[in-house]
Amino acid sequence: MTRVAKVALAVGIWLVSGGVASASLTTAGVWNGNVGLSVDGIGSNLDPVGNVQASIPVGATILQAYLYSAGTPYPWYSDSPTTLAAYNSAGITLAGNTINNFSVMVGAVATPRPDIGQWYTARADVTDLVKSLVSGSATSSFSWAVTEGSLNNRIDGEVLAIVYSDPSQPLGSVALLNGGQDTGGETSTVNLGAPLGDPTDPAFAATLGLGISFSCCGQESTVKIDGSTLTDHAGNNDDGLEVADGSLITVGGLGDTPSFLQDYDNDHELYDLRTYLHMGDTSFTIFTQNPTSDDNIFFASLYLTGEITNVGPSVPEPASLTLLALGLGGLGLRRRRS
Repeated sequence: MTRVAKVALAVGIWLVSGGVASASLTTAGVWNGNVGLSVDGIGSNLDPVGNVQASIPVGATILQAYLYSAGTPYPWYSDSPTTLAAYNSAGITLAGNTINNFSVMVGAVATPRPDIGQWYTARADVTDLVKSLVSGSATSSFSWAVTEGSLNNRIDGEVLAIVYSDPSQPLGSVALLNGGQDTGGETSTVNLGAPLGDPTDPAFAATLGLGISFSCCGQESTVKIDGSTLTDHAGNNDDGLEVADGSLITVGGLGDTPSFLQDYDNDHELYDLRTYLHMGDTSFTIFTQNPTSDDNIFFASLYLTGEITNVGPSVPEPASLTLLALGLGGLGLRRRRS
């Protein structure tokens, strides 16, 4: 096999296996029906770290709750957590309950900056715990203390994401997404089960929230929807209590007003997508990029009065793949002829 043929075969395998996007937003879960979403974050080097908030209608059914814990990067800090065992043994707590069931590592994506290296974010299923905390409550607002144990200075903070069902909610979809975005830029596709309704309808809603760690002081990320710029200013430590490593976290959620095209200080990582979507859409794309290669987009949430089916890597259109294959084949023929 010639060298060109080997390259063609390798590229072909890479494309077929989904190598076009190495760490796009991926689905942690999708829920449809009369569903709602509560997301909040907290970060500090204090002990306890602070309180994470939740807003859940009285009598609602908890469908899913995840706690994300976002470590500082390794080897920037040689003692940053890099394994699930490290998170599970640290003594992280929520409302006084030890969280030692972290089971999914989110991200661990290398950046173009070897001095920073990789981020390792852990995710725990805390559904049963949240159910017990809200059971029988006569209030819809909750505040629970978070501690980070021995990793207090090496975790930028936590995000608590809760999905619930309640008859008071309109029909729609909630998607929770694992990140770990390639700072050089990645595109993910949101697939819909039915053509989208009219985004200009007052009852239509579409919001995107991002969770970002190790961000402050002018470090910004770009987000685009179907190629149109949603923001150039995602980032900062809006939910961190100090400007210090171990407290640099922001998440779009409770207390934030959905917006778009804000400046850095007023961008709180919760975005209104209505003007970027169109009636009849069956999918749309989300592009993220961090030009300074020093922010970690580790989480995202979507709420839509439509039917989300899944979110995953964007791949080239079949025609593009065909053209590429023909081009590589032509290179191979030219090599053989020479």
